[in-house]
Amino acid sequence: MKWIVVVLCIGFVMAKDNLAQQTDNVLVIIKEKPEPNLPVRTNNWMGVQGGGDWEGLAKEQIHSRQLTFNSAEDGIRAGAISLITRAIRKNNKPELTINQIFFENDAWAEDRESYKMDTMSKGISGSDTIDVMDRDKMVELIKFISNHEMGPNQYNKLKDVDKTINNALDRAYEYVLSDEYSLKEFIK
Repeated sequence: MKWIVVVLCIGFVMAKDNLAQQTDNVLVIIKEKPEPNLPVRTNNWMGVQGGGDWEGLAKEQIHSRQLTFNSAEDGIRAGAISLITRAIRKNNKPELTINQIFFENDAWAEDRESYKMDTMSKGISGSDTIDVMDRDKMVELIKFISNHEMGPNQYNKLKDVDKTINNALDRAYEYVLSDEYSLKEFIK
C-alpha cells in the first residue's frame, strides 16, 4: 500500500511538471528535450526589438517584437550598434551608464526588475559607466545581456560564444567607424 501511494505521489508531481502523462491508467514517463528559448531560436541573444533594416535580418520573423536574424553574429552586431547609438544619442559620446542601459523609461530591458536583481547579484552598480568602444567592456556587457536574456541553462549550452561575439563586434565597429554611420563624428 505504501508503494502505491509513493508511485501516485511521484506520478502526480511528474505530471504537474509535464514529465509524465497518463495513458489507459498506465503512467508513462516522458523525458522531453527542452526546446531552445526565443533568443536562441531567433539568433537574437541580446533580445533586440523594433524595426529597421538590419544587416542579417531574417525574411521570416517568428515573434511580434523580438527580431529574428540569420545568425547569432548578425543579432549581436545589431545589439552592439544599438548600444553604441544609444550612448551617442544620450551622451554625445560612446559611453553609457548601467542605469541608462537598463533602468530608464526607454531602457533596453523590458523587465527592469529582473535586470536590477541580476546586476545587484553580480555587484554591478547603476552608476558604472561602459565605454561602448572598449572591446573588453562590450564583450562583458554582451555576455551579461545574453546570459540574462536566455538564462544560464541555454547560455551555457552555446558553442563558440567568444568567437561569435568578437566577429559580431568586428562588424559592428567597422560599421560605426565607416562613413555609412551618421553618428561617426561622435566616436573618437
